[in-house]
Amino acid sequence: MRTFITRLATVVATAAATVTVGLAGAAPAHATDGSTYAAPGCPTRTTSPMLARFGDDREYFAVPNGGFSTLSAGWSGFHSFSPENEPWYVNPASWTTSLALFRGDSARTASLCVGEGEDSFRFFYKGTGMPGTRLTVKVTITSDTGTYVTSTVVDASPYGWRLSPSLRVPNYATDKIQTITIGFSNTSTGPSMLPVLVDDVLIDPWRSAGF
Repeated sequence: MRTFITRLATVVATAAATVTVGLAGAAPAHATDGSTYAAPGCPTRTTSPMLARFGDDREYFAVPNGGFSTLSAGWSGFHSFSPENEPWYVNPASWTTSLALFRGDSARTASLCVGEGEDSFRFFYKGTGMPGTRLTVKVTITSDTGTYVTSTVVDASPYGWRLSPSLRVPNYATDKIQTITIGFSNTSTGPSMLPVLVDDVLIDPWRSAGF
């Protein structure tokens, strides 16, 4: 029986997870102070070093509804939601929901405006503990030079919450502005009937100099 809030229809390289749930019991921490800046041609961002406790002191901002606090708002696809948050609460502790993807399910952000230096992102995910569990992450990039797609397969077999590797968003624009969508799909080949959970999708605007 599924113990999930709701189920909605709203319509390669392998990257291994590098951070495990080793901080269980630690007090939740999230950034309360942020800095703001305006990416040329894109909305103003409020950023903070949300992942500093993981040794990543870069500034990040969440994609719209990247913590799934308002369920499907800003997302399309066929997916569910779980009343379980990633355990470090890098976003407010009042955000208690995550995306749940059963085998064959998918979810995709709305189009996001990104600038020249906003070229990577990370997210949290929970593996099932079953072999063959895979989470495919697809980025569709639209710029003045065309439309491009990148795809990364994350091994979601180990059980528990993890922080993803840093995934790149290549810059194909000559005018320094492009739009992207980030999609997540459960492309498991194994026997698991459990969902892969995804939470707190964060974009890093500071990898490249420029802002």
